[in-house]
This record gives sequence, C-alpha cells and structure tokens, in this order.
Amino acid sequence: MITAKEIDSRMFEQAKPGYKPEEVDEFLKEISDSFKELQAQLAEKDKKMAFLVETVKKYKQDEEDLKGALIYAQKQSREIIAEAQQKAEQIIAEANVKSDEIIGSTSVRRVREQEAFDTLRKEVSDFRTNLLEMYRDHLSLINNIPGLDEEDEEVEDTAAEPMEEVSEQPVI
Repeated sequence: MITAKEIDSRMFEQAKPGYKPEEVDEFLKEISDSFKELQAQLAEKDKKMAFLVETVKKYKQDEEDLKGALIYAQKQSREIIAEAQQKAEQIIAEANVKSDEIIGSTSVRRVREQEAFDTLRKEVSDFRTNLLEMYRDHLSLINNIPGLDEEDEEVEDTAAEPMEEVSEQPVI
C-alpha cells in the first residue's frame, strides 16, 4: 500500500513540455488502488463496528431484563415470606386454640408447621441465591464482550452498584 511519504517523495522525470504522462498515469493508478483498498477496509470495519454496537445493545437490554427480573423476584420473595409468616402465625394460633382441647397433639402439630415454614423459607432463600448467581453470570458475560474499553468500565460501574445493595441473606 502506498503511503503519504511515498507520494510526497515521488519524483517524475521531466519531458520537454512537462512530466511523462505514462509515469503520472501509473502513479495515479497506484494512488487510486490504495484508496480503494482503504475504503474497502473502512467499510469492513464499519460493518464490524455496527455488529458490535448491536451486540452491546442486545446485552444492555438483556441486562435491563435481568434487573427487572431480579427486582420482581425480590418482590415476590418478600410477598411469599410475608404470606408464609402470616400463614404460619395463623396455623400456630389455631394450634394454640386446639391445644386447650387436645393435650399433647398441639406440640406435634406446631413442630410440623414450623418445619414446613422453615422448609419454605429455605426454598425461598435458595431461589434467591440461584437467581443472584445467574445475574452475576450474565454480568460476567456482558463484561467480557471484547472491544468495549470505555463502555466496559461503565457497565462494571453500573453493574456493581445493584450488587452492593443486594444482600445475600434472605429478606424475612
């Protein structure tokens, strides 16, 4: 490929009325070919850039979807826990009323209901932990997109903030 320095340093042999037309034509052909090659390379890089931009947009949308899903899951887990607590309290209250009528059976029922409540609490906690792990995995995939120097830092900054706010402990 011809360079700007070669263009500046190129000398043409002078003929009586001026430069030799064959040399000038040959040099102009070289310049034309070089520019065509540069334009083709630029077009290919533009295609690659457009593909990367679309990929980043898709990943950003996926990230937004994951954030929404995480917020929804947190809300649902709070509702499930509150409902489970309410249900457990109702069951325990009923068990206490029946304990006056049936001595001995109340303690067995209470233990069973508490185990059911604990099992439900563990399931909610496991669900939340798995969802957080999936969210982290997706963020890791997004952060590993090649060629995103400045945008990569922005994604890490915005991705790190929600993770700091989210506790690993179940909300009860």
